Amino acid sequence: MSDHSAVVGGSSAGRLLACPGSHQAIAALPPVVAITSEYAEHGTAMHEVMATLMRERAVDTHCQMRRRARALVGQRFHDRDLSPEDCDTLIIPAIDALEELERRYQGRRFRVARVEARLEFPGVAGAFGTIDLLLTNDEHVLHVDWKFGSGVGVRAVAPAPDGAGDLVNPQLLFYAVAGRASLPALYKSRAVVLAIIQPAAAEPLTEVQVDAAELTHFKQDVAAAVELARQPNAPRSRGEHCRFAACKVACPLWTGPLLDFTSLGPRIPAEPAALAPANEQPTDYGVFLSAAKTLADQAYLYKAEIDAQLHAYLTAGGVVPGWKLKPKVKQRQWVDDLVVSKALYDLGFKIDEIWQKKLLTFARAEAIARARAVKIPDNLRVVPPSTETTIAREDDPAASLATPVAPEAFAAALNTLIDNRKQETLK
Repeated sequence: MSDHSAVVGGSSAGRLLACPGSHQAIAALPPVVAITSEYAEHGTAMHEVMATLMRERAVDTHCQMRRRARALVGQRFHDRDLSPEDCDTLIIPAIDALEELERRYQGRRFRVARVEARLEFPGVAGAFGTIDLLLTNDEHVLHVDWKFGSGVGVRAVAPAPDGAGDLVNPQLLFYAVAGRASLPALYKSRAVVLAIIQPAAAEPLTEVQVDAAELTHFKQDVAAAVELARQPNAPRSRGEHCRFAACKVACPLWTGPLLDFTSLGPRIPAEPAALAPANEQPTDYGVFLSAAKTLADQAYLYKAEIDAQLHAYLTAGGVVPGWKLKPKVKQRQWVDDLVVSKALYDLGFKIDEIWQKKLLTFARAEAIARARAVKIPDNLRVVPPSTETTIAREDDPAASLATPVAPEAFAAALNTLIDNRKQETLK
């Protein structure tokens, strides 16, 4: 993946629109805060794998993507070799999602137009971004952005922070505006579709079609935000756009009231039973918990940013009173499988104690099934019922708590399936 522009790029467009003041705040920080992580390095490697596959597809339109992906296992991409696990759980599912996207928009007649194309954003000097993949057919131009993280899910369209409708992902809009200006022939008489493929997310594929007016409005909004960002005392705001913004370490909106829980006021109920009846307005305590949870989540983000910048600053030779670097402790591992197995055997270990077998994983089974053009029966994989619950925001797409399946009913159904399989085996 190429670097984004210093002014505004695809990954920073949403932040700049929400907080113009962040531009100068980030520029004022020491350069050592531009750090990476294992997750980022892993994502870069997976991007390189997909770029390799798409470039091969551009040359050979009949290229078998899954077969080529498996042939790449063991080859070096970025800083690591492609592992069988990454191929099965990330690369192959990304190919599956891409084919599903193409089916939704007139089938397999798409051509690879650009791979990791650097696109200039119009109207803002020095602004550019790099789009992972552009596909075209006679009717559509598809923008595909690969995401290989498993933590925060990223969607092509998400609810607006204020709850007023949905917002198209600003990173995708940035690329679409830049693409339309940089490659006008590709966009002539074609509908624009923006897609995010994130194999490890709950929704591996999300997409949205946008019109010319929406792209024009976004272009104008970005130009206005850039102009505002260059002004003294540009406005700042705190929100989800701060998640990956290094400037929050010194932002008064974060360092001021962030950890002051007393500002919420005393809201602890006099009795544990002070709950809001169903379908009625929440109590003061419910309102307090909502505000406190928001502050706690933001405090976690703030701590993560401070830790990352502290580590980067010390690594670069900086001095931070009370803190130092130390070697990272890793788990011990066997020196060599054959050497260890022989030594354990000599100690009296039995062969079945030294070498253990276990059933293959879902991902590996799916990969083998695809290679053999067979389908694994759905009844072989079940989701056990749970009496446990977890919290989620109200805009979470997952269903709200409902009456769980009785564990006894699940156990009975599972036992029936196992007994039937055993009887079939004995026949």
